[in-house]
Amino acid sequence: MKELELSLSDFFAMVGGSATAITEPIEAFVKQIEASYKGLGIPALYATLSILANKSVFFIGGRGTGKTRIICCVPEVESHETEKFDTFTMGELDSLCKKIAGKYDFPTDYEGVQNKNLVFKVKDFSTLSEYHREIFLTICSKIALDGDYQHITTLTPYLKFENCKLAMLIAIQPRLYSLLCYRFTQWENMSSDRFTKFLILNPLRKGSTNDVDLVATLPRKIPTDATIPETVDLSKLTELFNGQVSEGRAYLYSRDYATAIAKFQGKTEVSQDDVDLFYKLFSPYLESFTKLQQREDLDHTVTVSSGHLELLTEIAKHLEGRTKAELATKLMVTPRHIERELEFLLGKELVRELEDKYMLSTELTEFFNWYKDTFSATMSQPQKENKGDI
Repeated sequence: MKELELSLSDFFAMVGGSATAITEPIEAFVKQIEASYKGLGIPALYATLSILANKSVFFIGGRGTGKTRIICCVPEVESHETEKFDTFTMGELDSLCKKIAGKYDFPTDYEGVQNKNLVFKVKDFSTLSEYHREIFLTICSKIALDGDYQHITTLTPYLKFENCKLAMLIAIQPRLYSLLCYRFTQWENMSSDRFTKFLILNPLRKGSTNDVDLVATLPRKIPTDATIPETVDLSKLTELFNGQVSEGRAYLYSRDYATAIAKFQGKTEVSQDDVDLFYKLFSPYLESFTKLQQREDLDHTVTVSSGHLELLTEIAKHLEGRTKAELATKLMVTPRHIERELEFLLGKELVRELEDKYMLSTELTEFFNWYKDTFSATMSQPQKENKGDI
């Protein structure tokens, strides 16, 4: 396959111009994570901005990509009620409502949890049983769509949400993501309309890693709101989110994420540089997922193959590339199977072939080289044995 010609300066021009500088708050936040977990600073920043934007995210990655650690690194944000879930039961939600309401005796005038920004974190969706996933889908879809949910009984006397906004941060493996969207229409609808899909590509995570817990700190107090002047062009972000959510919601996502990145930097007004910086940092991950989507015909929904997802995230672990035989051995399939899956990825220009090795496209390689040079940090802790996807 002919290698694409793209210099680093071309990349910067493509994603917002070389004048788009990395600001001090962004640099400080990303570097504190990079010091312990290489390649996870920008994904963790996206998760944090998603909380500020009140938007939900699937972090999709194979084993050992760091998707679980991303969820753990995200700090709590002021004016947001955050809860982590390893299981998901009515009792847990009732306890959450009780904690938020700050009440320990059932009052006759209890009106539920009202007008709150909720954040639900799931470090590994595969740990939830099918029963708990069904409960999660039923309740969270109701809160996400309507802002309301209640199930007040003698066993769950506090379980009532009214006019709440919900952001969900969920780490999930490719096969389970594809399976849920294929088997359950409600999951497919939720994914296509209420979640962005952040594909974990991480060639910077080499060798052994830290297994110390790290929760990042925010750079400063976050303003409650930021305005967007009419002169700011959001079209680039709107096009980016067109491949993630329905066309009608793409503008709303671009608006809310532009506001979020401005607020993160302590600003009360969005600038064009904020929009360009968001695109520079996150478009490689979001666009990679978008390119993987396909549709058999008009009678079928848009789907993403778990095989394509898993193969791409595996190739992305090695900037220097992997041979077909190495990929087949690692993924425990035949070289012929790898060859068939590679045809799709090559056609989408997500990977390239060079000297019998398959590696990320030139654009993605340039991005991760820039990432490494821009946010390089010394490991803050002695390295320990790599225990996989921690």
